[in-house]
Amino acid sequence: MDRLPFALLLSIASLVAAEPVPATVIVHADIKGLAIAPDFVGLSTEKKLMARDCFSAQNLDLIALCRTLGPGVFRIGANNVDSTFFKREGAPALESMQDNKYVTDPRTIGPKSIDAFFDFARTAGWKIIYGVNLGANDPAMAADEADYAWKVGAKEIVAIEIGNEPNLYPKGPKREGIRPNSWRYPQYKAEFTAAYDAIKAKDAKIPITGPALTKSTNWMPLFMADFKDRIALATSHVYHLSAPEADPKAQRFTSVEKLLGEKYPDDWIIKLKDATSVGVPYRIGECNTASGGGKRGVSNAFVSALWSIDFMFDVAQAGGQGVNFHGSFTANNYSPIVFDKKTSRYVAAPMYYGMLFFSRAAQGRLVASELKTDANFITHSVLGTDGKLRVTLVNKDLTKPVAASIAAGAQFTKGQALRLTAPSIDATSGVTFAGAAVNADGTWAPKTPEALTLSAGNTTITLPPASAVLLILE
Repeated sequence: MDRLPFALLLSIASLVAAEPVPATVIVHADIKGLAIAPDFVGLSTEKKLMARDCFSAQNLDLIALCRTLGPGVFRIGANNVDSTFFKREGAPALESMQDNKYVTDPRTIGPKSIDAFFDFARTAGWKIIYGVNLGANDPAMAADEADYAWKVGAKEIVAIEIGNEPNLYPKGPKREGIRPNSWRYPQYKAEFTAAYDAIKAKDAKIPITGPALTKSTNWMPLFMADFKDRIALATSHVYHLSAPEADPKAQRFTSVEKLLGEKYPDDWIIKLKDATSVGVPYRIGECNTASGGGKRGVSNAFVSALWSIDFMFDVAQAGGQGVNFHGSFTANNYSPIVFDKKTSRYVAAPMYYGMLFFSRAAQGRLVASELKTDANFITHSVLGTDGKLRVTLVNKDLTKPVAASIAAGAQFTKGQALRLTAPSIDATSGVTFAGAAVNADGTWAPKTPEALTLSAGNTTITLPPASAVLLILE
């Protein structure tokens, strides 16, 4: 037998010897909070993928991966939406996913791409936020595309999204921009209104969403004041860290420790409150671990799964309708699903497992819980309409296990535990949930869960460093 490297042996020995940090969780199942939307889980991707041979009812792997997550919302748009054009006739042939990469040069799509996209959505059972071009400032084109999409996919469409991150349109010191430096909210409002009116003239029933903002901006309250009675959903974008940031001491430097450390909710929660305070539902239409495509060893690693679970629960607790994690199926960045060019198959990346965990943990209504611990450890509890209590426990500590004692209430007499684990926090493969990996065909079949012993509604469980567990109590 080959000997294990000394460093690895030392690491294993330190973990074995580490004393678990105690944690006490008290769940108040009778103190009910907000219901979590059944289609809370979502994906976001670039519009130019519609110019490739990606979306169709024949893409069985991608369809299965969506179905495995349960109901969801697929948002298509992002930066590419403002350089993607629509023509009823003469659209070019589809490009191959073998050539898939982020591109900035224009693309043109036609009815065949839209037909195939909604065939995919229907087969997957997912709803759609469908983006149309605002950057071209061509209301007639935007309305023509929205009209065609609505005729094809009205049952799937949550809303038509007009443009992407318009607050970044103006030219800046570090940004080429697609509008003059002087272009501000009043000019945006005029262009948005023109596109909005043109779309509604096609069919007044077409739902509209916006403003798809990002970063620090005062546009959301302005937009709500002007359009709160005319939109179906408000959206904004957030990236927790910044992949281009080179200074390790900077607040948004991308690292495992930063991702699992301090939270910075102000960027999104302020926009959420701007919308919900005037009665407009809010969704994070695009987000991920780090802007700039993500950072290898963080964004494409197991740490992204642990982070995504906690982030989705934070948004749910604040009253958000869902989260769309962005990615264009490219390997080694932040995409939850990756197109493997060697096998021509779509496969689950580590972040996908965080979404899978959440889809099983967030079935119902949030309930109150108390946590006492010195560990980097979080918990969330959800009571389902089936009467089951689902308790999420996430150990963010990289070196210490946590021994958790859970008091759920005497009405819960039995339970099971589904663990989310990986070989290491920076592992890019080998992730399992409930002892099983997602299969090559996009399906997932959990192995026999751990049985929990409950006494008067109390139970205990130990979490290894950098892991999560879902307790299902009944």
